[in-house]
Amino acid sequence: MARSYTHEVVIIGGGAAGIATAASLLKRRPLLDIAIVEPSEHHYYQPGWTMVGGGVFDAPVTCRPMASVMPKRTRWIRQAAATFQPEDNQLTLRDGSTIAYRLLIVAPGIRLAWEQIEGLEQTLGRNGVTSNYRYDLAPYTWNLVR
Repeated sequence: MARSYTHEVVIIGGGAAGIATAASLLKRRPLLDIAIVEPSEHHYYQPGWTMVGGGVFDAPVTCRPMASVMPKRTRWIRQAAATFQPEDNQLTLRDGSTIAYRLLIVAPGIRLAWEQIEGLEQTLGRNGVTSNYRYDLAPYTWNLVR
Protein backbone atom coordinates (compact mmCIF):
# COMPACT_ATOMS: atom_id res chain seq x y z
CA MET A 1 0.00 0.00 0.00
CA ALA A 2 1.51 3.32 -1.10
CA ARG A 3 1.93 5.96 1.59
CA SER A 4 3.28 9.49 1.82
CA TYR A 5 5.99 10.53 4.25
CA THR A 6 7.66 13.84 5.01
CA HIS A 7 11.01 14.18 6.76
CA GLU A 8 13.53 16.95 7.23
CA VAL A 9 16.40 14.70 6.15
CA VAL A 10 16.16 11.50 4.12
CA ILE A 11 19.17 9.22 3.80
CA ILE A 12 19.18 6.58 1.09
CA GLY A 13 21.25 3.67 2.36
CA GLY A 14 21.73 2.03 5.74
CA GLY A 15 25.33 1.02 5.22
CA ALA A 16 28.30 2.42 7.09
CA ALA A 17 28.05 5.81 5.35
CA GLY A 18 24.30 6.28 5.85
CA ILE A 19 24.30 5.14 9.46
CA ALA A 20 27.37 7.24 10.37
CA THR A 21 25.93 10.31 8.66
CA ALA A 22 22.65 10.01 10.56
CA ALA A 23 24.46 9.49 13.88
CA SER A 24 26.71 12.49 13.26
CA LEU A 25 23.79 14.76 12.36
CA LEU A 26 21.83 13.64 15.43
CA LYS A 27 24.83 14.23 17.69
CA ARG A 28 24.83 17.87 16.58
CA ARG A 29 21.04 18.29 16.34
CA PRO A 30 19.30 15.65 18.49
CA LEU A 31 15.79 16.68 17.44
CA LEU A 32 16.47 16.50 13.70
CA ASP A 33 13.81 14.49 11.84
CA ILE A 34 15.75 11.84 9.87
CA ALA A 35 14.49 8.87 7.86
CA ILE A 36 16.79 6.17 6.53
CA VAL A 37 15.59 4.25 3.48
CA GLU A 38 17.10 0.76 3.61
CA PRO A 39 15.42 -2.50 2.60
CA SER A 40 17.97 -4.91 4.13
CA GLU A 41 17.32 -6.65 7.43
CA HIS A 42 21.06 -7.10 8.02
CA HIS A 43 23.85 -4.55 8.21
CA TYR A 44 27.21 -5.69 6.86
CA TYR A 45 30.16 -3.59 7.97
CA GLN A 46 32.04 -3.87 4.69
CA PRO A 47 35.16 -1.97 5.85
CA GLY A 48 35.66 -4.80 8.35
CA TRP A 49 35.98 -7.35 5.57
CA THR A 50 39.57 -6.23 5.04
CA MET A 51 40.22 -7.27 8.64
CA VAL A 52 38.55 -10.61 7.94
CA GLY A 53 40.79 -11.05 4.91
CA GLY A 54 43.77 -10.26 7.13
CA GLY A 55 42.75 -12.81 9.76
CA VAL A 56 42.01 -10.25 12.48
CA PHE A 57 38.45 -11.41 13.08
CA ASP A 58 35.77 -13.70 11.66
CA ALA A 59 33.21 -12.61 9.07
CA PRO A 60 30.13 -13.00 11.33
CA VAL A 61 31.46 -10.13 13.48
CA THR A 62 30.75 -7.81 10.51
CA CYS A 63 27.06 -8.75 10.27
CA ARG A 64 24.40 -7.44 12.64
CA PRO A 65 20.64 -7.01 12.52
CA MET A 66 19.90 -3.66 10.85
CA ALA A 67 17.66 -2.70 13.79
CA SER A 68 20.64 -2.94 16.15
CA VAL A 69 22.71 -0.34 14.24
CA MET A 70 19.92 2.04 13.25
CA PRO A 71 20.49 5.29 15.17
CA LYS A 72 17.90 6.06 17.81
CA ARG A 73 15.46 8.80 16.82
CA THR A 74 15.64 7.90 13.12
CA ARG A 75 12.78 6.39 11.19
CA TRP A 76 13.80 3.26 9.34
CA ILE A 77 11.80 2.90 6.14
CA ARG A 78 12.26 -0.71 5.05
CA GLN A 79 11.96 -0.08 1.34
CA ALA A 80 14.17 0.55 -1.65
CA ALA A 81 14.25 3.89 -3.44
CA ALA A 82 12.96 3.65 -7.01
CA THR A 83 13.05 7.17 -8.47
CA PHE A 84 14.06 10.67 -7.47
CA GLN A 85 12.16 13.90 -8.17
CA PRO A 86 14.69 16.52 -7.02
CA GLU A 87 12.71 19.39 -8.53
CA ASP A 88 9.94 18.55 -6.04
CA ASN A 89 12.22 17.52 -3.14
CA GLN A 90 10.63 14.10 -3.27
CA LEU A 91 11.46 10.50 -4.03
CA THR A 92 9.39 7.44 -4.79
CA LEU A 93 9.91 4.07 -3.16
CA ARG A 94 9.64 0.73 -4.91
CA ASP A 95 6.11 0.20 -3.50
CA GLY A 96 4.93 3.56 -4.93
CA SER A 97 5.08 5.45 -1.63
CA THR A 98 6.59 8.93 -1.72
CA ILE A 99 8.84 10.80 0.66
CA ALA A 100 9.14 14.58 0.70
CA TYR A 101 12.31 16.01 2.22
CA ARG A 102 14.23 19.22 2.89
CA LEU A 103 17.64 17.54 2.48
CA LEU A 104 18.45 14.30 0.65
CA ILE A 105 21.63 12.29 1.25
CA VAL A 106 22.27 9.47 -1.21
CA ALA A 107 24.62 6.76 0.10
CA PRO A 108 23.34 3.50 -1.39
CA GLY A 109 26.69 1.75 -1.49
CA ILE A 110 28.10 0.06 -4.54
CA ARG A 111 27.04 -2.66 -6.90
CA LEU A 112 29.96 -4.76 -7.95
CA ALA A 113 29.68 -5.77 -11.60
CA TRP A 114 31.54 -9.08 -11.47
CA GLU A 115 29.80 -10.08 -14.70
CA GLN A 116 31.72 -7.40 -16.59
CA ILE A 117 34.88 -9.51 -16.44
CA GLU A 118 34.44 -12.68 -18.42
CA GLY A 119 34.72 -15.78 -16.25
CA LEU A 120 35.17 -13.91 -12.98
CA GLU A 121 31.87 -14.89 -11.36
CA GLN A 122 32.54 -18.58 -11.95
CA THR A 123 36.11 -18.32 -10.61
CA LEU A 124 35.59 -16.22 -7.47
CA GLY A 125 36.31 -18.24 -4.36
CA ARG A 126 38.38 -20.83 -6.23
CA ASN A 127 41.84 -21.14 -7.73
CA GLY A 128 43.24 -18.27 -5.64
CA VAL A 129 40.73 -15.71 -6.94
CA THR A 130 39.09 -13.68 -4.18
CA SER A 131 37.89 -10.26 -3.08
CA ASN A 132 37.37 -8.54 0.25
CA TYR A 133 34.35 -6.80 -1.27
CA ARG A 134 32.12 -9.80 -0.66
CA TYR A 135 31.18 -11.15 2.77
CA ASP A 136 31.55 -14.79 1.74
CA LEU A 137 34.93 -14.28 0.02
CA ALA A 138 36.83 -12.32 2.69
CA PRO A 139 37.53 -15.50 4.73
CA TYR A 140 38.93 -17.12 1.58
CA THR A 141 41.41 -14.25 1.33
CA TRP A 142 42.72 -15.15 4.79
CA ASN A 143 42.98 -18.82 3.78
CA LEU A 144 45.14 -17.75 0.83
CA VAL A 145 47.52 -15.44 2.70
CA ARG A 146 48.21 -17.37 5.89
